[in-house]
Amino acid sequence: MNILLLGSGGREHALAWKLAQSPLLGSLHAAPGNPGIAAHAVCHALDAADHAAVVAFCTEHAIDLVVIGPEAPLVDGLADTLRAARVPVFGPSRAAAALEGSKGFTKDLCARAGIPTAAYVRCTTLAEASAALAGFTLPVVIKADGLAAGKGVVIATTAAEATAALETMFDGGFGAAGAEVVIEAFLTGEEASLFALTDGTAVVALGSAQDHKRVGEGDTGPNTGGMGAYSPARVLTPELEARVMAEIILPTVRVMADAGTPYSGVLYAGLMLTPTGPQLIEYNARFGDPETQVLMPRIEGDLLPLLFATATGTLADAPHPRLSHDCALTVVLAADGYPGTPARGGTITGLDGAAMTGATVFHAGTARSEDDRLIAVGGRVLAVTATGRTVTAARDKAYAAVDAIDFPTGFCRRDIGWREAAREAADSA
Repeated sequence: MNILLLGSGGREHALAWKLAQSPLLGSLHAAPGNPGIAAHAVCHALDAADHAAVVAFCTEHAIDLVVIGPEAPLVDGLADTLRAARVPVFGPSRAAAALEGSKGFTKDLCARAGIPTAAYVRCTTLAEASAALAGFTLPVVIKADGLAAGKGVVIATTAAEATAALETMFDGGFGAAGAEVVIEAFLTGEEASLFALTDGTAVVALGSAQDHKRVGEGDTGPNTGGMGAYSPARVLTPELEARVMAEIILPTVRVMADAGTPYSGVLYAGLMLTPTGPQLIEYNARFGDPETQVLMPRIEGDLLPLLFATATGTLADAPHPRLSHDCALTVVLAADGYPGTPARGGTITGLDGAAMTGATVFHAGTARSEDDRLIAVGGRVLAVTATGRTVTAARDKAYAAVDAIDFPTGFCRRDIGWREAAREAADSA
């Protein structure tokens, strides 16, 4: 099979790394790709926003499946264009991608379907939002309704912080994403994520993970796109996972199908495990980043048939995913200044030494300079991933690889996996 993978980040490198292992693979193309992806795929300067060009590329290269990595092309309706051209595509339609493209849409769906989630109010003006704040206790969660690269969420602990967040959003601090705002009650508990594949009818759980959103150690500082992750999230027990499937994911798939907008692709549920049970924080309409970097190393067997079955409506006939009992952990190396204005152009060396530790380094925001140096060109630059029998073992191996990398203008959190490592230490005491 000939595959086109769209995207250029760490998620796409992890997908390319896994797809390249498939015995069914003919050729793997990526657009635009990155230097890490180039080790597995032929990279092309193809703009996912140019739908006609993507369709023409698929015709020219006899593409059997398009895998859309990031959320923006999904919200832009690229999957609809490809399906209209009879090209199988892994990813939801524009209408179904509203589960990520509009937080208010998802909250309203939860309200209709009785899906457990935090109390909320949707607001379209600063005055309306300021008045609505009075109905919430502190801390309170302020969310830009649209796509904001994982950064459009503020947990305000004071009224002044909440007001400042609203003013930033309505003043265009998050572009069009902040034209509407969702105010939510703050949920207490531990976060985890569950990924499921669905073709609009059949649904199968794929795996769990726990992300680390805050930029600073001890979960401090502003939200980012993710500074690291580990899988599985043991806190999401089999019993809780069954509840999430029954109470959150399956009802969502049913409601979307009943509305005439069936969801096809991977459904990523961000969850808060509260004292009264799991509640949905938000949905993403694609694989997570950096969660993909810990899911892919744990998937045993061939990923490609699963993606193709999802894309072609035959998921019920496909073998269920099998995941290793080993744990995986990834540490994100980010450029100085992230999540604000990241430093660009910093040289990166030492990847060969990192590989000697047994870790895998997934490229995210990297490029080759004119003199062929590997340089940083994004906020999150590398995702250093390792596996082990425990999260602690995977963590130690990942940080050994991090320490082998020379990236003077970068930084990382040194406490990825801290909750689970603490549980493991308590269990062994």
